[in-house]
Amino acid sequence: MDRLHVAGAAVAVVSNDNVVMSEGFGYRNIDSKAPADEDTLFAIGSATKAFTTMSAALLAESGDMDWDKPVQSYLPEFQLSDPIATHEATPRDLGSHRVGLPRHEFSWYKAELSRKELIDRLRYLPLSRPFRTTFQYQNMMFTTLGYLVERVSGLTWEQFTASRILAPLGMHRTNFSVKDSRKDENHATPYVTKDGVNRAVPFADIDALGPAGTINSSVKDMAKWIRLHLAGGKLGENRIISETGLAEMHQPQMIIKPPVKDERRLGTAYGLGWFTEVYQGNFILHHGGNIDGFSAMVMLVPSRQLGIVVLCNQEVSVFPASVAYSVVDKVLGLPDFEWTPYLADQLQKQFAAIQQAGNYDAERKEGTAPSHNLEDYCGDFEHPAYGTARILMHDGQLFLTYHTWPEEVPMEHYHYDVFIMRAEMETIPMTWRVPFRAGLNGAIDELEIQFEDLTAPIVFKRKAVSVDLSATELEGYAGDYTLLDVQTLTVDLVGDSVLALIVAGQPPYTLLPEANHRFALKGLSGFAVQFHVSDTGECTGGDMIQPNGIFAFKRA
Repeated sequence: MDRLHVAGAAVAVVSNDNVVMSEGFGYRNIDSKAPADEDTLFAIGSATKAFTTMSAALLAESGDMDWDKPVQSYLPEFQLSDPIATHEATPRDLGSHRVGLPRHEFSWYKAELSRKELIDRLRYLPLSRPFRTTFQYQNMMFTTLGYLVERVSGLTWEQFTASRILAPLGMHRTNFSVKDSRKDENHATPYVTKDGVNRAVPFADIDALGPAGTINSSVKDMAKWIRLHLAGGKLGENRIISETGLAEMHQPQMIIKPPVKDERRLGTAYGLGWFTEVYQGNFILHHGGNIDGFSAMVMLVPSRQLGIVVLCNQEVSVFPASVAYSVVDKVLGLPDFEWTPYLADQLQKQFAAIQQAGNYDAERKEGTAPSHNLEDYCGDFEHPAYGTARILMHDGQLFLTYHTWPEEVPMEHYHYDVFIMRAEMETIPMTWRVPFRAGLNGAIDELEIQFEDLTAPIVFKRKAVSVDLSATELEGYAGDYTLLDVQTLTVDLVGDSVLALIVAGQPPYTLLPEANHRFALKGLSGFAVQFHVSDTGECTGGDMIQPNGIFAFKRA
């Protein structure tokens, strides 16, 4: 712990259905010197996923859900950007990270979205691999699986998991939200370690992502969870799930190409909520967890009836995995191995690769300038899944605000209409080049950010600045017009607040008021209507603005 500057941790070890160790170390809070113990609440992060797949497995066991029936059978509104994945994806695909969707973490991280809103946005996220061809870790698919549990059971995912898993196991200290953890006196404070110094960070309030990673627990509670898995689905004489249902979760479902070659760890795959591998000839299951200020590892060696859980209040820490593998080595009688430096080196190489990828100095064109005044780049830019990126200007410098970061992110000019922004994600410094683009009218109307490395950059389009017009003002634009002296256009006032453009043989288009008698066509990028109004206030005609040209019309 000292070597890694871990503030506090707790470890539980189960052997042959006996809890042979359950103990806390260090501090749950550095300032108060409050010690961590076996009852201290830590976030377990993505180790939550096995609870979600067990919830689904219980529904499969009762016949209410089938692992291999399309998700749309239970959630008709489920839609991905790929039609094959949309119609063919099953609960098994959601629970084994193989739908073809990469992480897209920036779309949800710290965004204020409901679970339903998050799932509704999936259709706008590009896939990076064909369906069922590649393992790609995906938190939102586990959120969808939890939402499916809700729809089928009639309970929230939290209610179902608590009543069918936590309560029967006696995991009474375990909860689903940092809001509940913070009410408990014996909770760990989350920390980030930088240059050997621990700094407290805010709790990650991501309740919408609950099924993917919001459970908080103690090692004393988690030891019961481990015993359940090692005993084939029961705790003592209390059976929670059948051996068959549990085996389905533990069985490898999707092969994973390991990031580094390691002869000790072979056959890496993902089951349903568990990573699986053959470690030194022994089949093991494990799942880590990383969330703001916390790291976790749960590891099982079924053939030796061995299980370990390690929780700590340090973000992106190798401590839990290092301890878990070291315990396995000791019990299996394997030679001692320095897991801490090995895992720390692997992590540092990942960080270095990310930072190196963000070094763009060699491609920078010196002596260039933006094509517009800086204030022309300001405004709100939207993406249907990634939300709103707002560009502001203070003292001659641009800044970006986005839900992922609590503070404004400075943007410096790189070259031409490209700017650089630097920010952190899970303690990792990252750099993005952000190009702005002008539309056909010359105004800056979009920007793009490479938020997902495995897809094309995410394009944010300028949000139209709407103006409120009264029914009387809108009525002034209504009437019949002639386009190019050939075609009739009709502008109708629908109710008291909506103008509709009607063109023969086409669906009606809603006109969204912007400014100076200009209206955007809802849902059509690059289309607008610019009305011409005389000095007396009479609308005499206008221009139909389209990507392929500008076409004049006059009042009939």
